[in-house]
Amino acid sequence: MEHWIKLTLVGLIVFSFPFMIRAQNVAMDSVAHERVLIGPVTRSSFADSTWYNQNYALYRPLPTLIHRIDSLNHGDSVTVVFGSWCSDSHMWVPMFLSITDSTTLAHSIGFIAVPESAGWRQQLTPGLDIEKVPTFIFYHDGKEIGRIVEEPRGDLGDDIVEILSGKYGAMK
Repeated sequence: MEHWIKLTLVGLIVFSFPFMIRAQNVAMDSVAHERVLIGPVTRSSFADSTWYNQNYALYRPLPTLIHRIDSLNHGDSVTVVFGSWCSDSHMWVPMFLSITDSTTLAHSIGFIAVPESAGWRQQLTPGLDIEKVPTFIFYHDGKEIGRIVEEPRGDLGDDIVEILSGKYGAMK
């Protein structure tokens, strides 16, 4: 009997472990009044959500766009600051990833999830001056080269190309 109890407990712990790890980045947002992702997260934290899957499929980049991005990417990286509660993030983060997944930028993207509260947002992203989400911050050699704030100015793919080519600047 004791052996069965031990096996059951071990099984529960092993089965629950992935859920415990994932839950570490979830908190109750006092403004949105819902559970939201918080802090540095991986794509797997939101990749199974309905909003992500529906909007990822909306944009299929042309091979010419992929080539343009790859030809301009010289070790660049991107930090995506988003809100899992935010409709603009629901739209633009999946579409951004549908473009970058086929490029050399794909493995140089980090994610920071923020709550709706501006105070908490600033604490989670010190020095990044995040006013609206999503914010896509592009870096080259550790220096910011441009950002897309809330939504692209035009076509999202073209905006990425403009940033990587140094023709975009910040949009606030």
